[in-house]
Amino acid sequence: MKLAIIGDVHLGKAQKGLSEREDDIYELFSKISEQVIEEKAGIVCFLGDLFDSSHPPVKAISVAMNVFENFAKNNIKVILIAGNHDIPSIKTRMCPIELPKMNENMNNNIIELSVQNQVFKFNENNINVHICGVEYHPPEKRQSLIKALENISSSISLKSDSEKNLNILLLHQGLKEFSPAEEEISLTEIPNVFDFIFVGHLHLRMEKSHGRTHIILPGSIEIGSVSEVVKQMHNKARVIIVNTETGMYEKVEILLSRKFIHKKFQSSAIDYELKNLAGELEKSVVDRKLPWVYLEIEDDAKIGNSLINEKIARATEGKVLFVQKEINSEEINEREKNTEISFKDVNIRDIIRGYFPKYNEEVYELYEKRKDISGAKEVMEKIYEKFKNNYVRQKLPEM
Repeated sequence: MKLAIIGDVHLGKAQKGLSEREDDIYELFSKISEQVIEEKAGIVCFLGDLFDSSHPPVKAISVAMNVFENFAKNNIKVILIAGNHDIPSIKTRMCPIELPKMNENMNNNIIELSVQNQVFKFNENNINVHICGVEYHPPEKRQSLIKALENISSSISLKSDSEKNLNILLLHQGLKEFSPAEEEISLTEIPNVFDFIFVGHLHLRMEKSHGRTHIILPGSIEIGSVSEVVKQMHNKARVIIVNTETGMYEKVEILLSRKFIHKKFQSSAIDYELKNLAGELEKSVVDRKLPWVYLEIEDDAKIGNSLINEKIARATEGKVLFVQKEINSEEINEREKNTEISFKDVNIRDIIRGYFPKYNEEVYELYEKRKDISGAKEVMEKIYEKFKNNYVRQKLPEM
């Protein structure tokens, strides 16, 4: 069987508030689903952030429903994990990835992996395939994530002489090896029982081997930020196809709905560079979709931001959907120097005292315990007790 692995989709995201960019993602998502069907995949796995918000627009839900219904008609199961964008901030609200399961035609075709349902198992051609996953865990729940991964490890059978296993883990997390933040988990904290770990959330396209395990980050399907334009200048969406019989995988790429152009140059060459850019823009219209341009400019000639912006506007007017600019000049550097505040000069206790005069000591203690959940809970109980003791119930006026 073939498995299709798809990274962050972010249905409903309107980059810079532009409806055109929201539609780009819908169109690309539909193209990707057609490619998955063409590849004759039996299962498609999503690595979290299917939606850009826990309250997605109606059109985003409609597009997801149509795609998933098409998968069901082609006997393709869908496996989902919830990403940080999918998970509602209020626990009583429904996570939007649960909506497609409410459709009777798709209910049995959609599997959501979470701490409550961690493993989907099937056997094909004498190979036991375990597709495992949990929802996104924020940094303060790091230990809960490690515990969940240990539970998965103990629940899946290891290889023996008589049977062959293929163990796959789906995550929507940062990993220290790719995003060296203090709170992220490390590959060394993930049990060494998986053949593949597919990771969403970071929007990066990277691969790494760790012992027996292949770690693959497919990246987001669309370019959603400046950093992605610079680091991931691909202009293609990527789907990973895994063959469960051979344990091999391949990368299938689909052209983005809109072209992205990145240029970096000095202001002394601005006329030459913008002339070349204008020529490139005319060739970069795809299906009548104007390109997105990101410019990094070093003002070595000291011509000033106003003139730089004026020249860019003249060269790109009517030829682009949006121009993002990053201009490095003495003018901006001087402004930043005059407004720069060193964090060392900020006294957190004084700030808290100004905003919480009655509870300043307790709030500061809470700040100190911000990475210690049990300690923070104790402080909150102290704050509550102090609030309760100081609270004076107002009497209602007699009628």
